[in-house]
Amino acid sequence: MGKWITAFASAQREMREGGGFAGRTARLRWTANLTGDTLRLRFANASPDKPMRMGPVTVWSGKGSAEITFGGQPVLQLAPGSLAESDEAFLPVKAGDTLTVLLYFPSDAFPPRSASGAFPVERSAPGDFTGKPDFAADPALWQITEDIAAAWPLPALCGIDLFCGNEEAGAVAVLGDSITEMGFWTRPLEKYIQDNFPGQRAFLNLGIAGNRLLLPTGGRMAEAGGNCFGDAGLTRLPRDILSIHGLRAVYLAMGVNDITQPESGEMSPPLSERCTVETLAAGFSRVQHTLRDRGVKVYGCTVTPFGGMGGFCPETLEMWEKFNGWLRRQAAAGDYDGLVDFAKVLEDPEKPGYMLPAYDSGDHLHPGPAGGARMAEEAEKVLE
Repeated sequence: MGKWITAFASAQREMREGGGFAGRTARLRWTANLTGDTLRLRFANASPDKPMRMGPVTVWSGKGSAEITFGGQPVLQLAPGSLAESDEAFLPVKAGDTLTVLLYFPSDAFPPRSASGAFPVERSAPGDFTGKPDFAADPALWQITEDIAAAWPLPALCGIDLFCGNEEAGAVAVLGDSITEMGFWTRPLEKYIQDNFPGQRAFLNLGIAGNRLLLPTGGRMAEAGGNCFGDAGLTRLPRDILSIHGLRAVYLAMGVNDITQPESGEMSPPLSERCTVETLAAGFSRVQHTLRDRGVKVYGCTVTPFGGMGGFCPETLEMWEKFNGWLRRQAAAGDYDGLVDFAKVLEDPEKPGYMLPAYDSGDHLHPGPAGGARMAEEAEKVLE
């Protein structure tokens, strides 16, 4: 007996410039938390108008490797907006093994226009290095700050499934935005899961920076960067969440961008796109019903404080307070399988709607490492 479990997943969004991968090999290193003997990969092309071609693709386990094929062929061609699943490949994997995924993108094809920033990868010098897992990486060519080199995003790969013999194995996912994608709370939560559910739970970070639950990328950001903030959470729910094999639980950690983005800056969506408490609550309820109808646990996460950032005003403060109050009441009534009250543990008790300075990354929207650690502690409490 056995079953397929999604052991790795990433949320892909449009990447206008192609990431500099044409004619190069991308390398992802990933530590498995499940044991299995066969795997298959899934790929997405989030570009609305550009096809994508890739291959060869190989996966290395340290003890062996598998060449990934698509209908028996080493090359995959993906039409705009489409998904594809590879053939099954035999490659025994144990929990704790580090897998190396190598993806080659030919120079004579459109480069990938789909990527996730949650899983930075290394990029080779020009050439196909899928047979050399330890190739010397090409340095990053741009910077996040003067001191921190930016990593390349993960192109095209949106899932790895393992065929596992452990009937207790399953996956826990987060549907989120940049606060999730940055990893300050998801990394310590993943470590907790690895330590307390060894070999039994895969943890899947499906955060997209700027993502809204109700609407896709808007305003001048959409004009300049396409759908770089991703499809609306409700739209990407089937692709990013319902496609997960062995899904047991989902953290629903969205809403701050729905409330704050409109009228918050030069590139922001128009004020007409600001949600209401009722529309955001309806979106949360739709996700909750969809998942619970499939036997998946749903952990509702209150929206984190954002006092001091561009989208903060009396109207959004009131919306934040009312929505979080609604979610707490819904959870108390049993509509959610657990409440993760991020707002309560991060908020400055002396300044309603503001984050405690010790937890603030400095932009008044994103919690820093200390705030993320506190969020993880709260998120741990609901897990079973």
